[in-house]
Amino acid sequence: MKSPNCVAPKTLLLALFFQLLYANPLHAAIDTESLLIEHVTVLSPERDSALTDQNVLIQNGLIVSISKANVGHQFPTAIKRIDGRGRFLTPGLMDSHVHVSNTPGLLPDMPGAAQLHQAFAQQQPRSYLYFGVTQVLDTGNSVEGISEFNAQPQKPDLFRCGAAPVMDGYPNHQLPKAKRYQQRPDFIVEAAHHHPLPAAVDAKQQTPEVVVARIAQSGADCLKIFIENGFGDADHLPVYSKDSLQRLRAAATNHGLPLLAHANAYDMQLQAVDGKVDVIAHGLWNWSGIDRNIRKQAEANNQLPAAIMQHLAKVHAAGIGYQPTIQVISRMGALFEADALADPQLKKVVPKSLLEWYQTPEAQWFRDELQLDFGKTPAVEIAAVFKNASLQGAKAAKVLSDMNHPLLLASDTPSSPTYTHQPGYATYLEMQAMAEVGISARTIFQAATINNAKMLKIDSNYGTVSAGKVANLLLLKKNPLESVQAWDSIELVILHGKAILRAELMAQ
Repeated sequence: MKSPNCVAPKTLLLALFFQLLYANPLHAAIDTESLLIEHVTVLSPERDSALTDQNVLIQNGLIVSISKANVGHQFPTAIKRIDGRGRFLTPGLMDSHVHVSNTPGLLPDMPGAAQLHQAFAQQQPRSYLYFGVTQVLDTGNSVEGISEFNAQPQKPDLFRCGAAPVMDGYPNHQLPKAKRYQQRPDFIVEAAHHHPLPAAVDAKQQTPEVVVARIAQSGADCLKIFIENGFGDADHLPVYSKDSLQRLRAAATNHGLPLLAHANAYDMQLQAVDGKVDVIAHGLWNWSGIDRNIRKQAEANNQLPAAIMQHLAKVHAAGIGYQPTIQVISRMGALFEADALADPQLKKVVPKSLLEWYQTPEAQWFRDELQLDFGKTPAVEIAAVFKNASLQGAKAAKVLSDMNHPLLLASDTPSSPTYTHQPGYATYLEMQAMAEVGISARTIFQAATINNAKMLKIDSNYGTVSAGKVANLLLLKKNPLESVQAWDSIELVILHGKAILRAELMAQ
């Protein structure tokens, strides 16, 4: 018989691997319908303090009980167990603004686009899970994109909004007119903007009441409208009339659909508040509607203009949900950073083939388009312009946070053809951006869990660690109430009671 010293190193390593594989309670929990997380610290957003040394029983995808460990509770001996000592159990996160139909930076007619998109589509749901996102809300989607996402074997629970844009307004204006009314048929006709109507459009089928009824019948979970007359100081796009906004509000209420409004500029958010929307689905990046001199003075003094402060007070008083989406603009600026693609986190969520393509000249098309607006301005200065606009939105979010306003975690991934804005990682970066401006870890925790669940009216099933709720949970090595960086210490993602090792969700 050979001594251990005589065993070939490879054989010894394999033996050790299999010993750990079957002895490790984390791995043993995978693919089971019943499991027990023992001696864990439970963090739930509705509680002021942690529950220490808890046993959490999960069966058939639901949380069955949460009880103090070692208090005489009897559990089946055959049940799969996870040792939660030194670990923190939280609800899974929810990102309430994503677009699963789009591959960041890729256009459908580019060479090799089909293969690159397929690689992205297979990884995308896993990338959200890798960063703890177990529920997503798609606020603008295609039937094909939703189906493709839901066809993946490991995926967050997907909810979706139906969109009702103005007929030739944003974002419909981006499509060729020949395809516009077929690809996005749930548009609103504004007679003042559309006369005469195209022969293919029946105005009676495009009223707020008829459109919202169609959206509700399609099974949508919410209604999204677009209050956008043009980006920056542009004002060339048609928007809803006051009458249409009132009718959309009434129709959404009639069908029980939360009403979300795309509005990222001051003057557009004023219309959203007047329209009594439930959620403003963007942060306040743009101060259009405020005198330029007042804007410059406020920026110079590192303050928000008085009009913005008054507007935010109205948002708070009306109880309107608010998605800061801080990272949307700064990630556009990241396109001009020479080392943007060297970020090691990208390798974890972006397929290798797509990450390699992002480094080719063809992939810089959107960056090149943005460059045209800045002439010969150096890249580092362009990046700074985008970051400054992002900071304006962050400051507005901080003001609302100081009012104890319930913020909503939302990344708007991908908001544009921006390859630096990737699923899952963008959600984590959004949490970091909120923390950097001074928003507390507890506020961010609530924004990522219970606040989003309440907004979408799914808080009876999601958002807290409570008996009877869906077992979409995270097991972390660090306490996320002490630092948002803890959200990158996930050890297990528990999805409908099935435990998945985080490392198994990586792209590479």
